[in-house]
Amino acid sequence: MARYRLHHSLGRRAVIRQLHRWAKRHFSDLKRCSHQKLSDALLVALLLSRLVFKHPFPSIWWNLLREDRHDLPSYTQAYTRGQRLLERLEAVATPSQSCTEVIVDSMPLPVCRPKRGKRCSFPGARWGYGTQGDVYGYKLHAWVTASGAIVQYLVRPANLHDTTVSYEGSGNLT
Repeated sequence: MARYRLHHSLGRRAVIRQLHRWAKRHFSDLKRCSHQKLSDALLVALLLSRLVFKHPFPSIWWNLLREDRHDLPSYTQAYTRGQRLLERLEAVATPSQSCTEVIVDSMPLPVCRPKRGKRCSFPGARWGYGTQGDVYGYKLHAWVTASGAIVQYLVRPANLHDTTVSYEGSGNLT
């Protein structure tokens, strides 16, 4: 069976070192528990290195890294910890944008057909009105920039109007 090998101008270790330097500024470089094999910063650097080298398969990439470093955790453990760090990584990597102009729109999320609405009991669902008539369920309210990027969204009962929810959600925008 053929093995996946890297063909890139930069060496793997040099890229991981640079990513680790960057990750140390945003993530802890200490191990939280004695049983952890990697710090959060090094784990983020190793997971991001796959994207630098454009390797399509994460598990195969992790096995390639484990050939050089035998002290790495299993792919499942690394993936689970990476999922926990994903929200903080998104906050670091996504630049904050000022929202001077946003478009607020909503769409109904019906729980059941209007005919069955009286028999349907779903927590928080209410009768509301949409462009196609009565709706029993929720509404998805979205704030979108002029370029089409979703800034924020809220799911609220269907009986709330767009303007009511827009006042509630506008306090969270920067």
